[in-house]
Amino acid sequence: MSLENKNFDEIILMIPHARRLGLRLLEREDDYFVVEMPFTAELEIIPGSGLMANGAITAMLDTVLGAVAYGQFETFRRIVTLDLRVDYFEKPRPFSSVVTKCRCLKAMDRVIFVQGDVFCKDEQSPIAHGVAVFSSAEMEAGK
Repeated sequence: MSLENKNFDEIILMIPHARRLGLRLLEREDDYFVVEMPFTAELEIIPGSGLMANGAITAMLDTVLGAVAYGQFETFRRIVTLDLRVDYFEKPRPFSSVVTKCRCLKAMDRVIFVQGDVFCKDEQSPIAHGVAVFSSAEMEAGK
């Protein structure tokens, strides 16, 4: 179970909305990813406010939590979000990138439990927390 054998950029480039969010890997270990989503005007909830929309943060969490789940297997697997919960503690800093640190809590053959925190600059001051459950199935050849 190692993320080292998987190229995060290749995983993310397969997902059109993740490319659009501009996700960038900052750090990777065996059971977690640290990923940044840069601020862009396209992600603002109100034009000119500098506040990133919660939907963009939720999409980031779903993508990165899914990548962590995917990374727990040595073979290509079909990963599907079964449950995702995001609690928002406060707004992100205006015009600021957000960073998420997501990790695997437990991986079984068909179910993976993951969690992650979102923060602006200080990991000790999260602005949101997400937990998710993913199902996993082996992919059939040619599909």
